[in-house]
Amino acid sequence: MSNYKWHPVTEVEKQEIRDNAKKLLDEFSSKLNKIKVTESKAEKKENLRIEGKGSQPNPEFREFMFDNAPKTEDGLIIAETGAWKK
Repeated sequence: MSNYKWHPVTEVEKQEIRDNAKKLLDEFSSKLNKIKVTESKAEKKENLRIEGKGSQPNPEFREFMFDNAPKTEDGLIIAETGAWKK
């Protein structure tokens, strides 16, 4: 998972990401065009799901999130509202 942690992205990496994203979207849209839909959507009578026990959390997830967070304090991620707008 360490390959996915935040790091400064070079222009070469940015272009590679753009190219990969475009290729993926082009392939996906071409496959969608081949699908012929003849069924209509049936409406559900109930909007509730059956509650279950849930799944076990991934123990690495918390560590991964904290490694990627720009600021942490006392086991909390410090986030600034609207900081991305600056």
